[in-house]
Amino acid sequence: MLKAKDKPVLTATHAVVNANSGKEEGVSIRDTLTECVEAAGGTLTLHEVHKGDDLPAITRKALDAGATTVVAAGGDGTLCGVAQAMVGSGVAMGVIPLGTFNYFARALGIPEDSEAAIRAICDGRLEPASVGTINDKVFLNNTSIGVYSAILKQREDTYKRFGRSRIAAYWSVVRALVKFYDPMTMKIDVDGERISVKSPLAFVGNSSFQLDRFGLAGADAVRGGKLALYLADDVGRMGLVKHAARLAVGAMQEGRDFRLVTGTDIVIHSGRRRRLVVRDGEKSPMRGPYRIRLVPGALDIIVPEEKAEEDARGAAREAPE
Repeated sequence: MLKAKDKPVLTATHAVVNANSGKEEGVSIRDTLTECVEAAGGTLTLHEVHKGDDLPAITRKALDAGATTVVAAGGDGTLCGVAQAMVGSGVAMGVIPLGTFNYFARALGIPEDSEAAIRAICDGRLEPASVGTINDKVFLNNTSIGVYSAILKQREDTYKRFGRSRIAAYWSVVRALVKFYDPMTMKIDVDGERISVKSPLAFVGNSSFQLDRFGLAGADAVRGGKLALYLADDVGRMGLVKHAARLAVGAMQEGRDFRLVTGTDIVIHSGRRRRLVVRDGEKSPMRGPYRIRLVPGALDIIVPEEKAEEDARGAAREAPE
């Protein structure tokens, strides 16, 4: 069993670096990471990737080449693509967050500063991390079907015009909701119990950090080893815009604004054979029904040493006497 004191093996380190990430460091971390890895007695192989590249395939090639650690540098979408191939490999995964929100890294205490994140990789410890899957495709923070795919399309257009920022991301939500409304009639099984609902959005969260940031109920359930399924009320375009405003200020309320169901095995029947599915900010078409599962401890993530020690102390306090 993985222990917090375990250190990553940097002998053959491969880095998958997204050159198109939101921060300029995406193409300039080579020297710092190389120096860090070589100081630990290892070698670094760099894989620079661009939009549209097959990240799982590139990561599998690194694993087949004998990688002892794989570092993912980019936003949550990049990390998700690398994690798809890393699940169950037993190889350590390092993270250098270069995205806009970086929920996965922030949840694990990984610094958003690139140099600090690199130091954490070379000096840190391993910690198991759970992932979600939708029809066997990995997500780290969230997955969804429905209106969120339109929001992402609007966000891409907004980024091209105004540049990447969290404000631009929030503005794109409002613009998309004004234009798009297509409620889905769904039958959903959660741990074997069926519910029926009409909703424009089915959103499944696996990041208690992200849910806490938006003040959403369900974060405690995620910390307890469950997925949180959010079903938006069928309230029309302007109703959704009001929901978005409440979400931005952390004022969303269960029952009034959304329905929350938690579990570890969710199957969504949406009545359409093919829909756009969003996983950690990246969208792709997928055939239904959509089976969403939690996979505990699927990844061995390198976290800062102080974070690993803090978690180990917490686990010791919670252990039965």
